[in-house]
Amino acid sequence: MVIDRQTPMLLPVDLRDWVAENDLARLILEVVEQCDLRAAWTNERGSGSAQYPPGMMLSLLIYAYARGVFSSRRIEQLSYENLSVRYLCANTHPDHDTIAKFRRENGELFKTCFEQVLLLARELGLVRVGKLAVDGTRLAANANRHRFSTREQLEQEQARIEALIQELLREAEATDQAEEGQPESEALPPELADEQKRRQAIKEALERIKQREAQKETEKEELKMRGRKSEAKELRMNLTDPDCGILHRKGAGTVVGYNAQIGIDIQGKGLILTNSVSASGADAPLLEQVLQQLSPELGPPKEVIVDCGYESGARAYEIEKNHGIKVFHPPRPVVSAKGAKGWHSPEERLARHMRHLIKKRIATAHGEWLQRRRQTVAEGAFSLIKQTLGFQRFSLRGLENVKTEWQLVCLAFNLRKLAF
Repeated sequence: MVIDRQTPMLLPVDLRDWVAENDLARLILEVVEQCDLRAAWTNERGSGSAQYPPGMMLSLLIYAYARGVFSSRRIEQLSYENLSVRYLCANTHPDHDTIAKFRRENGELFKTCFEQVLLLARELGLVRVGKLAVDGTRLAANANRHRFSTREQLEQEQARIEALIQELLREAEATDQAEEGQPESEALPPELADEQKRRQAIKEALERIKQREAQKETEKEELKMRGRKSEAKELRMNLTDPDCGILHRKGAGTVVGYNAQIGIDIQGKGLILTNSVSASGADAPLLEQVLQQLSPELGPPKEVIVDCGYESGARAYEIEKNHGIKVFHPPRPVVSAKGAKGWHSPEERLARHMRHLIKKRIATAHGEWLQRRRQTVAEGAFSLIKQTLGFQRFSLRGLENVKTEWQLVCLAFNLRKLAF
């Protein structure tokens, strides 16, 4: 066999001949063509930049995330190196800035496509919403872990910056008077521009601390009503990503990031049916939030299985009362609170009764089967996302942007599951 790389091809190349029939790219294209793309961001800058079709950009991002490529620069490189990506992009090459902007501004599009994929899978008999496993994991934020500051530190820094800005303004005014008759420059001194940006970041961080302090007070009042004590911890804010938190990870110290949640079908193909992201380290308050994100068209599940980190008798009672969903979780050892205030309050008695009911429920053969399925399916999903695909850290900053990226990760996970 002679290998000839010099003779040009005499016929036009058909990229379809170079992509296998069972390639993931073909499935992604077929699914995206069925999605409603009207919510997609379009280029309205009037800058003359190339406008790529939303369906193509969506397909590109889904394929890249399903293959474990998350950097916008690396995705741009794939459009030159990878035959499947060349096929998806019709031999065009979106630049990394366009890719990053499309990913950042299309949370609604990802959500719409995510729901339509689930509806399609249900019609194919691959989704059964009856039994849902909910689990969470800690993922790192795109933030500097050494840039946390308390409210007092931020206020001191704000005062220092205000004094420095006033000093720089006085120096600029003195310079202007000394250079009368010379052309005026409209540009701010670099030092002044940098300090003004920092002042704005500190101002926003202080506002967020005030909001979190108000939320903390509400939680303390709720715990007080239940006869429980809350740990008094000083709030700290990260200046690179003010929405992230310092979260404890079992057996692995702490992580500066977010608590990513999924609700996964344990009877069908094992697809993610709902997802959510929070900066809270506690899982129990997030269970209802995850259930609320479930598409109404899929209908509510009848049973939800979680681990003991979600243990809360009061919250389980509210979910069963408001949504008609049975909650299952392994029992957590309860420390005796004899003599504590509120131990005999109606709320506490109701919570104890609910915990006792769930303990009996999980001890049945059906409860044990649900536990095994949760460990296999839900924890297996996080293993694939974090270990196989390598998604350990968000690329975007801010809670809303992080939710957008997590929606994309879950969409790519589902299409990968459908393909393989």
